[in-house]
Amino acid sequence: MKIAVIGHSSSGKSTFSKRLAGVYHLPILHIDKIFFEANWVERDKKVVEEEIRSFMKGGSWIIDGFYRRLATERFDEADQIFLFNFNRFKCLYGAIVRRFKYHNQTRDSVCEGCKEKLNLSFILWILFGGRKKDSRDLLKKFQIEYKDKIVIFKTRKQANTYLRSIGYTGTLNYE
Repeated sequence: MKIAVIGHSSSGKSTFSKRLAGVYHLPILHIDKIFFEANWVERDKKVVEEEIRSFMKGGSWIIDGFYRRLATERFDEADQIFLFNFNRFKCLYGAIVRRFKYHNQTRDSVCEGCKEKLNLSFILWILFGGRKKDSRDLLKKFQIEYKDKIVIFKTRKQANTYLRSIGYTGTLNYE
């Protein structure tokens, strides 16, 4: 089984992916973990792409994160695509909650040395930068092109209901 989990920043993709991985016993790649070096420095795109492609050769997988440059390649191979299409204010709320939960720590879905932060530039990315017309158009294109294998969540409750339907028995936030 091959699963792609995409969506807006701070919508809960990584948490959902970890829960899916637990239910299906699949290896997971968090793109943020290989996209950044310590202190949120972007890595060379060719190296990132090599690592994603190498991971995809491993058979079954879950890949968490959008990373446009290889999106079509991943989506073509994926059996299932989950799109977290939450409104911008729900995502901002998620970023605020995450900031308090991981204050001055590094989450397991990012590179060591990338301490959780919520600064003005990230807030603006959540609210506007990641939702520009070209991004919206690309997501719409993917929804049409991959309509037979895409599941769209507009709320955390929908994602949680799905997890329960596949046998996830752990705790769920925002229930």
